Amino acid sequence: MLNEIEIAVLISICHKTKMSKKVHIPKQYFLNRFKGRKRVYAEKALLSLIKKGYVIKHPTRGEMTYQLTDFGRKECMKFAGS
Repeated sequence: MLNEIEIAVLISICHKTKMSKKVHIPKQYFLNRFKGRKRVYAEKALLSLIKKGYVIKHPTRGEMTYQLTDFGRKECMKFAGS
């Protein structure tokens, strides 16, 4: 079960990747909507989403990027449908 901030981070990733599993983006690209203290909680939520299998890390030459998994994409579709 996802909490409120995890859902917000997952939806942000889904929005920025346009629900594609092949797109990988740096965390500042989808965490920029969280300001101040919420940013700290959002970064912790990102780690939680990785542990739960919704998002995976994708290392690149310059920085760490993140992409959706099948499981994460299906969960996004549930939120988009409701």
